[in-house]
Amino acid sequence: MSKKILRCAVYIRVSTSEQYIHGKSLQAQREYLERYARENGMVVVGVYADEGKTARKELKKRKAIHTLLNDVKAGKIDVIIFWRIDRWFRNMSDFYKVQDILDEYNVRWISASEPGINMETRDGRLQLNVVLSIGQNEVDTTSERIKFVNEASIRQGKLIFGDANMPLGYKAGLVNGIKSMIKDPATEHMVEDFFQYYKKHQNKSATIRHMQDTYHIDFSYSMLRTMLSSEFYKGTYRGFPYCPAYLTETEWNEIQQIAHKNIKQTPSGRTYLFSGLMRCPVCGQLLCGTGVNSVINRKTKEKRTYCYYRCNRALIDKICTWRHRMSQNLVEAYLLENLEKEYSDHQIRCEKAKEKKKKIKETRTPEKLQKELERLNLLFQKGRIQWDYYSEEYDRIEKELVELSNVQPEAERDFSYLGELLQSDFRSMYNKLTPENRRAFWRSTIKQIHLNENYTIKYVDFL
Repeated sequence: MSKKILRCAVYIRVSTSEQYIHGKSLQAQREYLERYARENGMVVVGVYADEGKTARKELKKRKAIHTLLNDVKAGKIDVIIFWRIDRWFRNMSDFYKVQDILDEYNVRWISASEPGINMETRDGRLQLNVVLSIGQNEVDTTSERIKFVNEASIRQGKLIFGDANMPLGYKAGLVNGIKSMIKDPATEHMVEDFFQYYKKHQNKSATIRHMQDTYHIDFSYSMLRTMLSSEFYKGTYRGFPYCPAYLTETEWNEIQQIAHKNIKQTPSGRTYLFSGLMRCPVCGQLLCGTGVNSVINRKTKEKRTYCYYRCNRALIDKICTWRHRMSQNLVEAYLLENLEKEYSDHQIRCEKAKEKKKKIKETRTPEKLQKELERLNLLFQKGRIQWDYYSEEYDRIEKELVELSNVQPEAERDFSYLGELLQSDFRSMYNKLTPENRRAFWRSTIKQIHLNENYTIKYVDFL
């Protein structure tokens, strides 16, 4: 009986210094691992590369690892291969965080050039822990050395980061022969105006609009938040004098007090039921909750809470055109009234999507795609098509062939629980729930609420 083909993920990583010194390029690792997969009867379903990343980097900064783990959770991968264990991790804590996820989804890994290191045998686990311990010690030693060097550089005023990370109002320049941060004459006036305007008006939204309208730059809320919190503008970095200051210590402290007072606090009694479930129909940004508590009875001073959802890129950053606020009460009322219809429409959309995939699969078979490749080769050999067209088409068809060969049958999604819920008197049950439990109900039922630009609900996707 032939063995089941394993779906294999190739993980490759190299830091900039390693590639420069030792020539451990990503391409060399990829070719080695893809050959290893072929020789061992595995099919490569994805290549995940962290270029210019060291194993000392925090797990959250290694994006390829997160993409890989998402595919593991989606059931797309059976085994992960990498060149050496130090390409995977050199940090014991992060290694076991990821290992817990792999164990949960029954995914194993192979260190292709170190067959003795594994999680399946006692000796393999022993070697693994020894290698990780040595790697962890090297990480700690290197980290301490880098920290010491950086602190010494900061004390001397040396620049320790690139131009891409330079805050507004500064640039790199020479001070007494040392590369340092200096004020940028081209943007210096913008920074001075920013702090003067904010101090005078004490309004973040107005300050953002002022910077956009006055200087015609893409000034966003995140830029405002960075400028208000960055200590560079008072001339220090990690507590040491580092660069020319725009603010005195007194002015800096005053700005911090204003910024802290301006922070929005969510009042008690205001619960946003649909946070994370709606996106702006124009720019795709997740809508943010906002609201007011209004007095509805002047005699008793009774108040009512009103919650809304808005696109901050439109109402704060002014770089989106969708300026409407969606009322939570109206969205909630619509869903309670139309949940059965939306559920029925969702099932129809799922069936249509399934039929479409089936037709594509029937028309684009591996045999037909292989014949297209043969025809393409013949046309190129006869000089009837140019290299650019040939290369683009060949890569496209080859990619389609690989995707087709790796397609796994989708598991049937079970919506029976939702059907049973709709058959019951769920509205009476819903009315008895607390706001927090209502939010939990919607988040466990709905995947996303799609909106029209005319401020109505387009359709609903269910989990």
